[in-house]
Amino acid sequence: MRIKILTIAFLLAAAMPAMAQEKDKAPAGSAENGHTVYMKYMCYTCHGTVGQGADRGTGPKLAPNPVSFASFQAQLRTPRQDMPPYRKEFVSDQEVADLYAYLASIKPSPAAKELPLPNF
Repeated sequence: MRIKILTIAFLLAAAMPAMAQEKDKAPAGSAENGHTVYMKYMCYTCHGTVGQGADRGTGPKLAPNPVSFASFQAQLRTPRQDMPPYRKEFVSDQEVADLYAYLASIKPSPAAKELPLPNF
C-alpha cells in the first residue's frame, strides 16, 4: 500500500511542471487582429508602436519576448501603478489573446553590428 502511495505521489510530482506550463499557455489569438486592437485601444501611446516601451518612462517594454500570458492578462485587467484597467466589459478575452499573439509575434531588432553602414 505504501509503495502505491509513493508511486502515485511521484507521478503527480513529475506531472506538475507540465501542468503548470499548460496552465500558463496563451489561448489562441490572431496577431493581425492583435495589432488592430493594440492601435484601437492606443496601447502605442505608452508602450511604443511595436511594444518597445516609451522613451520617457510612461510604459514598459512589452515586446519582443512578452511576459507570460497569465502575468500579461493580470496586469491588463487589474494593473499596478498608473495603467488604466481594461476590464472584460471593454476588452474581451479574445481581444486579450489577440493582443498577446501580436506582442509574441514581434521579432527582436537586429544587432547594431548587423545593420548596413550608410552609403553617402
